[in-house]
Amino acid sequence: MANFEYLELRPDYHQAMVAWREKNFPEFALLEKNWSKHFGNQVQFRLAAKVAKLKNDDIELGELRGRPKYVNAGEMVGNMFYSARDIIRAQCSTELGSIQQHRLTLDAAISDEAKYAVLRIMAEELRHAYQMFWVLDHDASWNKRGHSNSAKETMEELLLMETGSHVLDAFNIEFKTFLDNSVFATIIDLVGKYQLEMQRIFSYAPMAQSMVPMLVEENFHMASGRNVVKEFALKAAAGTGEHSLEDLQKTLNQWFARGLEMFGSEIGGYTAVHFGFKDKPNAQAQAEYIDEVKGIFEDINVAVVCLKLDSTDREEARRIVREVAAHGNALQGIRPEDILHVPSPKFFRRRGLEEYTFRPYDVLGELLTERGAPIKADQYLEYLRKVLPATYQKTRDFKNFEAGYRERETSGGRLQGFFV
Repeated sequence: MANFEYLELRPDYHQAMVAWREKNFPEFALLEKNWSKHFGNQVQFRLAAKVAKLKNDDIELGELRGRPKYVNAGEMVGNMFYSARDIIRAQCSTELGSIQQHRLTLDAAISDEAKYAVLRIMAEELRHAYQMFWVLDHDASWNKRGHSNSAKETMEELLLMETGSHVLDAFNIEFKTFLDNSVFATIIDLVGKYQLEMQRIFSYAPMAQSMVPMLVEENFHMASGRNVVKEFALKAAAGTGEHSLEDLQKTLNQWFARGLEMFGSEIGGYTAVHFGFKDKPNAQAQAEYIDEVKGIFEDINVAVVCLKLDSTDREEARRIVREVAAHGNALQGIRPEDILHVPSPKFFRRRGLEEYTFRPYDVLGELLTERGAPIKADQYLEYLRKVLPATYQKTRDFKNFEAGYRERETSGGRLQGFFV
């Protein structure tokens, strides 16, 4: 069992988090009542910060490598101080935002087991937000003399955020079906794992001490999502599910681009490495993430092919999956539409490199053209309507993408503002 110290916020902010929970997560009482029934082998949930011992007392990367990690935020100067605050703010926003999203389709869970898994995910995300509040609240030096009270302002701002006002786009999308819950937990929480792993070396000690406890819980979130996605896929392949493989594919198409953008611009992230906040720049972490997502869905496809062929030979099924995915032709009765495909990183991007943001790339990464020129906005938006869920197309997020795309086409200029 991990050796964590449990710590609580000062009473005013602890009560503020409890009040937020009562407003945004009233189902917590149901989880608390049935925790032992569904998670009897796990320690009962507790709303508190979990603080681990430092693996390394010294800064491990960047310009200050070898110096002691900062214990007081106020000792960080200039951009380092504000960059650390912004990372904490973004991390906390994702936790609160995902609770608001998951709740929208909680009652559409595929099973009672899946519903309680989501309830546990929501509770642990609340604890992660609480953890970030602790990082800000326990350290009086966030209130620098001559500056605004960064901790107080940040925490109060976070408590007021709703779906649509969170820091990262992935957390401003309303869930419409339980496919959203499961695909989100599979690929968006996976980005969370990468961020937490990169920040284990954080040069501000309280952040470094927070990462391992959060990672332990994040593993449950990802595993729960993968299990349900696999169940959806197998039921679809057997013709017994509520959702088809096409529905699942469209939901994957919807979320993958937003996951990629959570890493920030592919040319960025070096400042975080320079400050000793993370151990990888954005492009490296994103590339590793893409490979892992492909591996996850290959394993799901292998299970689907084994079911369709009534076979237990997973290696043969893997060979078939790779051949069909690579060449787009049927093999042993398995067609391209019988398996799931991870979209190209260029598809449906609104942030990142100029060469593909708000550009008409299809799911395969091919630029859609007409007479040698990229197709117009109306044509591309019509294409997107064929490869994205109909329910998603009614959301503010899709409408915002459409507006941004049309603005880009009209102005011919660059649209800035990505999180790096």
